[in-house]
Amino acid sequence: MNLGITALGSGSGGNSFVVHSAGGNILIDAGFSRKELIRRMLEAKVNPESIQAVLLSHEHDDHLKGCRIFCDQFKIPLCVSFETWNYLRRQGKNKLPSNIYQFVPGDKFEFAGMSILPFTVQHDAVDPVGFVIRSKEKQIGFASDLGAVNALAKMRLNNSDILVLESNYDIDMLRQSDRQIHLKKRIAGPHGHLNNIDAIEALNDLLTEKTKVLMLVHASSECNDYELVRNLAYAQLEKMRRNDIIMKVVEQDRSVETIILDKIS
Repeated sequence: MNLGITALGSGSGGNSFVVHSAGGNILIDAGFSRKELIRRMLEAKVNPESIQAVLLSHEHDDHLKGCRIFCDQFKIPLCVSFETWNYLRRQGKNKLPSNIYQFVPGDKFEFAGMSILPFTVQHDAVDPVGFVIRSKEKQIGFASDLGAVNALAKMRLNNSDILVLESNYDIDMLRQSDRQIHLKKRIAGPHGHLNNIDAIEALNDLLTEKTKVLMLVHASSECNDYELVRNLAYAQLEKMRRNDIIMKVVEQDRSVETIILDKIS
């Protein structure tokens, strides 16, 4: 089996993705309860016991929620940056599992036969990261929460076979929403979330001939619309003459069936 991915769900209510390789599986984020993570995995025909580690992008609950209990049940490590680990440690023991692997953004490490490179992203968290995951010359670029696609993010995410990128909100829907002004400013700020237009425009810099799969994730349930994101993405891919790319908008309440690169014709 070559590199692949299963999206278990994404949004403010929880985020989690299974990354597959010949050496085994890992989980990026565990933002659902242990029970819900297992239910979604079984629904997607992923054996929970196949998970060898959980990668944590940052400490917000929609990415962290099930980490401790899931990791402890299956006796696997939570891979977390030192700064995030230190923050969670100070919050209390109920935030962290017993098995911890600390990483430093910019330094590679390996699990399940995959090379994992965490990189710093712009988000209002302690030490937020995206991930570049490689196996046998194939690459997944992952950035689910970021206020802007800066130069570092462009460098890391570029040339991915599978690109996972946030498309969180529609600018007009956020502006017209009932959310408080300070929250609107936080979301729309450079360390908040990525809006649809910025996400779609970033594809010009991120998609290459290698790219086979695009997943747009973390769409807001209040300030976005899945069909809107799909239409914008399809229009951009059409403009770029990249109708060969498999495009998925990952929703909150349903998983996306597993995509394995070597099974794509």
